[in-house]
Amino acid sequence: MITRISVVLLLAVLLVFTACSSPATMAQSKLRSSEHLITEDASQFALAISDFEPGWTQSDSGPTTQQGAQSAYQSYFYQGIFYPPVIQNTVAVYSSVDLAQQVYLSEVPKDVSLENPKIGDESFLDISIPIFKRLIFRKNNVVVWIWLQQDTLGDIKPYAKIIEGKIR
Repeated sequence: MITRISVVLLLAVLLVFTACSSPATMAQSKLRSSEHLITEDASQFALAISDFEPGWTQSDSGPTTQQGAQSAYQSYFYQGIFYPPVIQNTVAVYSSVDLAQQVYLSEVPKDVSLENPKIGDESFLDISIPIFKRLIFRKNNVVVWIWLQQDTLGDIKPYAKIIEGKIR
C-alpha cells in the first residue's frame, strides 16, 4: 500500500515538473515578463525638485549614458551653501530584466557590510563611509542609483521610495 502511494506521488511530481518546464510554458513565462518591461524614458522616474522639501536647489540634470541602457537620466540637488548635503540620482532603463539584473549585481560591493532597504525587486544600502551613503535598487528592467553626500544623519530611503513609486 505504501509503495503504491509512493509511486503515485512520484508520478504526480514528475508530471507537474514536466508541465512546468515544457518549452511552451517557458515561452509563456518569458512573454509574461516582457509584458511588464518599463518602456518610458528614464527622465520620467528621476528625482525632481518637486520631490524635495523647501531649501533644496536643483543643479545639473539631464540625459546621461549608462552602458547598455536604452535611456538614462541624472539629477543633482544640494541644500545650503558651505559643504551642503548633496543628493545625486541616476536612473537607467534597460531592454530586459536580465540585463538590468546583471548591471545591479555588478554594483554590489564585496566585503562591505550592507543594509537591505527592501526597495524594488532587489536593493542594497552601502553605509561603509559615514559621509557618503549609496543606495542602489532594481525594479523590473530599471536600475536606480542614489548617493547622499556630506550628511551623516540624512536618510536616502525616502527618496528611493519616491522613485520606486514612479516606476509602474
